[in-house]
Amino acid sequence: MPNVSDPDPASPPLASVQGPDFLCIGMQKAGTGWLYDQLSHHPQFWMPPLKEIHFLDREMPKFGTARKFRNGMQRRQKQGLGQPARRRPIEQRDMDFLDALEALRGKPRDVASYGRIFRFKNGQLSGDVTPGYSVLREDVIAEIARILPHLRIVQLVRDPVQRLWSQLSMAARRGRFDARLTGDPSAFHSYLDKAGGDDDRDETLVDIAKVAFPARVAARWDRAAPKLRFRHFFFDDIIERPDGLRADILTFLGADPDVVGGPPPEENRKSSFEKLPLTPEIEAVMVDFFRDEIEACATRFGGHAENWAARYRV
Repeated sequence: MPNVSDPDPASPPLASVQGPDFLCIGMQKAGTGWLYDQLSHHPQFWMPPLKEIHFLDREMPKFGTARKFRNGMQRRQKQGLGQPARRRPIEQRDMDFLDALEALRGKPRDVASYGRIFRFKNGQLSGDVTPGYSVLREDVIAEIARILPHLRIVQLVRDPVQRLWSQLSMAARRGRFDARLTGDPSAFHSYLDKAGGDDDRDETLVDIAKVAFPARVAARWDRAAPKLRFRHFFFDDIIERPDGLRADILTFLGADPDVVGGPPPEENRKSSFEKLPLTPEIEAVMVDFFRDEIEACATRFGGHAENWAARYRV
């Protein structure tokens, strides 16, 4: 049975509860940056200065990114530079949050300690947008549900074929994927077949194996945390109805959807990023690779996912 998706009117206001109010568990390349931007500028939210905290998906959290962020912000302040584009003004509690996070670096993962670092939200709504949480094991999910039973879980879902192509395009831009594979359907098919294998040297392949199957991710949360309020939202709606999607997510999280501020919902700062050219032959390889998952998505999520299945004739 799918997780509970509707807020319980008898539950306390989220912002009054210790710990994060929600987790966004991905998917990668499915609009998590858009969501973080929207929430960061909403006056009812205090979002951590890091989009991806990566506490819960690591046995021994390192937080190198937190340290670099903190040092970078201090360096900009000393140089008299303004904030990076699209970032809200940095507050003292942002730096206090990073200090608290760094204090946990190198220690075994502890969900209760993780919850306490959100004390800096000061009565506002807050959460953690880390797409890597889509890889969480069921025992970790169950522990999260036990210690943070008030959490609401947001899953952003995207057509697996289009999502994978966006991921590979990003990997190619960063020099982590050989774009020449896209000119050879047989070689590309062999490349995808390695996903989920024993070779963990290719970061992109590991990501494909772990995060590219949204129905499997949702099923793990259904089994391990059936009482948590869980809801999926479609990347398609960022394109087709961004205002409506923003309102839907804010309502689910207990915020006022009529409060505006920050970047307009229809603005996607990553939409101009260069994509690899996609041929029908390569698309067919990906459809074959995701055939079972596309069908599972249509069953689990309905809506746009049913359109994916129809589009690919699954």
